[in-house]
Amino acid sequence: MESLAQLYYLHGIGYEYTKYTGEQVFFSEQTRSQALQCCGIDVTNEETIAALNFALDAETWMQLVPATSLVDATTPQLKVRIDARLLSYSCNVTLPNLGINTQITQLSNLVVVGDYVFNDITYLELLVPLPTLTVGYHDAYVEVAEQVCATQIWATPRQCYQVADVKRLGLSIQLYSLKNNAGLGIGDFTDLTALIKQSAQCGVDYILLNPLHLLFAQQPERASPYSPNSRSLLNPLYIAIMASDDAVANQALTECLAHATTNSLMAAVKDCQYIDYTAVSQLKYQLLRCLYEHFCHFADDTRRQQFTHFCQQHQHSLNTLEVDDLAFASYLQWQAHSQLSACQQLAREQGMGIGLINDLAVGCAQDGSEFSSQAELFTEHANIGAPPDPWAEQGQNWGLPALNPLKLSTNNFAFYRSLIRTNMEGVGGLRIDHVMAIRRLWWCFENQGQQDGCYVYYPFEYLLAILKIESHLNQCIVIGEDLGVVPNEVRTALQDSAIFANSLFYFEKDQYGEFVNSSAFAGQRLLMIANHDVPPFCGWWHCTDLKIKVDYGLIEQAQCERLIQARADEKQRLLRFIERESGVNLQLDSDDFRVYQSLALCLANAPARLFTLQLDDLDQQVLPVNIPGTDKEYPNWRRVLSSQSGDIFTRQQSFLANIISARKN
Repeated sequence: MESLAQLYYLHGIGYEYTKYTGEQVFFSEQTRSQALQCCGIDVTNEETIAALNFALDAETWMQLVPATSLVDATTPQLKVRIDARLLSYSCNVTLPNLGINTQITQLSNLVVVGDYVFNDITYLELLVPLPTLTVGYHDAYVEVAEQVCATQIWATPRQCYQVADVKRLGLSIQLYSLKNNAGLGIGDFTDLTALIKQSAQCGVDYILLNPLHLLFAQQPERASPYSPNSRSLLNPLYIAIMASDDAVANQALTECLAHATTNSLMAAVKDCQYIDYTAVSQLKYQLLRCLYEHFCHFADDTRRQQFTHFCQQHQHSLNTLEVDDLAFASYLQWQAHSQLSACQQLAREQGMGIGLINDLAVGCAQDGSEFSSQAELFTEHANIGAPPDPWAEQGQNWGLPALNPLKLSTNNFAFYRSLIRTNMEGVGGLRIDHVMAIRRLWWCFENQGQQDGCYVYYPFEYLLAILKIESHLNQCIVIGEDLGVVPNEVRTALQDSAIFANSLFYFEKDQYGEFVNSSAFAGQRLLMIANHDVPPFCGWWHCTDLKIKVDYGLIEQAQCERLIQARADEKQRLLRFIERESGVNLQLDSDDFRVYQSLALCLANAPARLFTLQLDDLDQQVLPVNIPGTDKEYPNWRRVLSSQSGDIFTRQQSFLANIISARKN
């Protein structure tokens, strides 16, 4: 049916894609139809389909302006659509908050950039020049003849916010994995404070964090930061208890800590290799409650006003909390935000050019507060994931609900704007996990009892504009995690927008399977050896990750042996890369950390503006923090570092100095 095919296009339902093998894959009619049904559309109702096609196509030409209008902030030109019979009329564009009133005496003098014919009437799209606008969102009104239409003009910079163009070194950490100096079993903002000071002294310019999103307090073992309760709120477990003003002269807190020590609760969470989230949550929420009760009884007017201001500023996200005691939960968010912002301020005071880089997960859990508070924006029965690739031949279903691309525009994209703004708050950079999501996402859904899927496209220009606008408003750089199958138009747009690409050394190979030269990692790029989805280098070198998979029944011994042989080939390629880049000749029996240091030094010389070392690797960890594709089989998101961060820096002082020196070349 031709009208259904039109609706597929207008609704963003994909037609085909190029698989990682180079094969062009076409989605069946049945698959595309099922994707549309996940958006609540009855594909058997011809009247419904015709009405939607009209609303998404012809009707847009009958409105002077859309609800949201994108313009270039430097040379803004507003697109206005008119009936061609009105060319002799004038046009007024008013931006009341900026005191701007632009008058065009005759529309026929404007440049025509598009046309559309419907019912024998020609509609024209014209460009109305505007004065230079400040970056941001501006309410405007357009008047032609007797028709008045409101729009929100997005004055968009051509690129995201930038820092000075120099080569920088950073660290990536999982905040929870830092050894906690307070003995409470989980890394917190005081541990981050110490790490900032140590990093700055060594010349490190930024710290890339894991997502700090709110998880599930009532289900503490749901530990994945990439399947959060809400991406607009922070995890209270990161609050440093003794860093709070409400810890001062807090008798109840002192008694609670003493009781926790005597009843062995402190012993249960202290110095463990893996975090016991149930015990940690039980302990920390008791202590957090002591802070809150002290605030309620003893806070002065200044602090009460600060809390009130925070609640007013974050009213929308706080109201999404599904809790019995909203005041207590809001207090925890205030404390977490305040401590995170203090860490960023310290980083800048210590001379870091960027400071903290936050990480935004690609989606939220279906039973969390983000989903339930915005349920009308999501699809029915469609999850996001990834198509087949070399690391997952069957594709991946991440179990995260998919946003409906058309519903995203509700209230001038208020949901996505708020999401980006809150995640840029109190940091110097934002990493967007799976940045291809602003262009297209792989939807997973059931089709006649079988797992099915296809790509669905999102309003790319608008989502990209939000990233650029918010980056300037918050003075925050943007990094797009672009690993996997990425369309060329996305890479080009990210590059043109000065969004940092993200390269993982392990995956960067030429057509012969050899690692590419370091010179290939150029310019606007964040380069890493590995990330949270790849085993630490020492574990990778010794195939510990493969042996763990056997121990947990994820692979058979025979498969493990084949993978170990393939890993040996990979290691030989890596050694060839090091020799090619530096002239250093190493062998398979060379010390693992010497190989790592040699590799890192090679990559430090790469032209990539951002080069990131994992604190896990500096700690010479062998256990992975996460094994993709597992949930309860392996203790993901729980492994703690072996050493205090200060001890790690002491051991690696000379190595870090060499890396910094290489970065300055």
